[in-house]
Amino acid sequence: MRLSGTLRLALVLAFLIAGFTFFAGCSCGDDDDDDDSGDDDTLPVDDDDDLDDDETDDDTVPDWPDDDTGDDDTGDDDTGDDDTGDDDTVDDLFVADWPQSNIETQDYDENPSAGTMRLKAEDYDQFHLDWHQPYYGSTVGIVVFTDANRDTVSSYGDFGDSCIWTGTYATSQAFRYYVTGEQEAKDNAIRAVTSLDRHLHVTGRPGFIARYVAPQDAPEMYEAFGGDTWCEGHHSCHHIESGDYAGDWWDGNTSRDQYTGWFLGMATVYDLVDDAPTRAMIAANVAEVLDELIANYWWIIDVDGQPTGAAPNVLPPQQLNWALIGYHLTGEDRFKAEVQKWIADDKRDYLRLMNITIMNRYGDYYGNNLGHQNFYSLLRLGKVYLGADDYAFLLDMFDTQTHSHTRLSHNAFFNAIHMSQGIYTPSKDEYQDQLEEDLGDFRDAPNTSYAVDPDDTALDPVSVFLHDLIVQYPFLGDLFGNIEPQTLDAHPVLQQCSTDFLWQRNPYRFEPCGTDNEAVTRPGVDYLVAYWMAAYHKFIDKAD
Repeated sequence: MRLSGTLRLALVLAFLIAGFTFFAGCSCGDDDDDDDSGDDDTLPVDDDDDLDDDETDDDTVPDWPDDDTGDDDTGDDDTGDDDTGDDDTVDDLFVADWPQSNIETQDYDENPSAGTMRLKAEDYDQFHLDWHQPYYGSTVGIVVFTDANRDTVSSYGDFGDSCIWTGTYATSQAFRYYVTGEQEAKDNAIRAVTSLDRHLHVTGRPGFIARYVAPQDAPEMYEAFGGDTWCEGHHSCHHIESGDYAGDWWDGNTSRDQYTGWFLGMATVYDLVDDAPTRAMIAANVAEVLDELIANYWWIIDVDGQPTGAAPNVLPPQQLNWALIGYHLTGEDRFKAEVQKWIADDKRDYLRLMNITIMNRYGDYYGNNLGHQNFYSLLRLGKVYLGADDYAFLLDMFDTQTHSHTRLSHNAFFNAIHMSQGIYTPSKDEYQDQLEEDLGDFRDAPNTSYAVDPDDTALDPVSVFLHDLIVQYPFLGDLFGNIEPQTLDAHPVLQQCSTDFLWQRNPYRFEPCGTDNEAVTRPGVDYLVAYWMAAYHKFIDKAD
């Protein structure tokens, strides 16, 4: 049955309203970035109020609902404001004293012989170490070998997302080290965050992080893309000819998704890797990045002094998480104040609004990965720093928004985050069963390029409707992203598309995808972070 023209128009208008809301907090754009394409904002206006109606904001910390510290009210019966001199019975802005800790008890049993999952992890660990972290140690998404023997590298590719995958890889190695105590895992974690330190400081702009950095004399990377001629033709490519990083080149125009992986890696390595110089470096770097973001109203500013062209506006749930990470690492009151700005009760509706994720089911699915990475640290640290009511609110926001439409969708990474930080009862065996199934089915290392033709082709009618709607009204594609007809059920891991990070790709693909090529490999960070997170939280044993 075809919808009438009037009904279709009504639905278009409804989607437009939802779309503009979604667009403010969605992942819309090219490749793996949640770019806000067409955004002509430069910097926000001076008024830093988001929801209040103050014409002249006298707050010393932006967006606090009330900055009074010496309130002389007598008989004040408020229960929800933040005055420190009144008789409130509820502290709306409670944040626990620094420092707090929330890490697993270190009693993982390493005595059994390694099972198939552990052996697979060991192979991926070694392959990544050997081939996917050239030069300074940052992860590259594609290695092209000269032939299927995979002895000699022809070229590297997919470096534009290096920052997020290097942070994710660092996270996996921090889990691995905490579980196994292996020196190699510790070295890998330190190398990864040291490379992320280089990403930060090579740019020359305080607090601005590069997507990738490598030497100019690296033939498999720089020369393979065209060398100086190529670099000079791309506004995001930069040469360094003097100073500490002379001889390097770096890729910029950095988006908030790259920062997401950077913060995840820094926070996890800081907590799980016992190396004092590394922890000091991490704390200093996080403080530097946060100070720059806060000074620019949470916009990522490129070296030209303007917001980057790729999702430069840090969304409120990310602001809350990154500020909480900063407070956890440093104990600085200025980061605590940013946390308090967003845990105020009157910001809850806005936080929910800016965390809308439902269209990521059909559009830019990788936005689900950004949300899960963000909530892993936010819930882990929120449990020990925030009041019970604020923590419960964030937990519910994760459960009913971020994780709701990815639940039990053959995504071991999201499942492990849900099981460790979400509303999860261990007696619900379907989560444990699917976690083991997905890790068990994941292809062995090396993760070469492959083709798949899904068996299950039963279509999801909502996806068909949205696809047809965008075909009829193409401008909706700018709001929702490209939506193709999708299957009703998520495909098992073996029928999901070959890619750099499996867990950020849509498991409901209807069409065949990929090509078989044993000379092209992916880094395996997807398996490593899911496996070692599951091991760290003791959902799987070494013998599994």
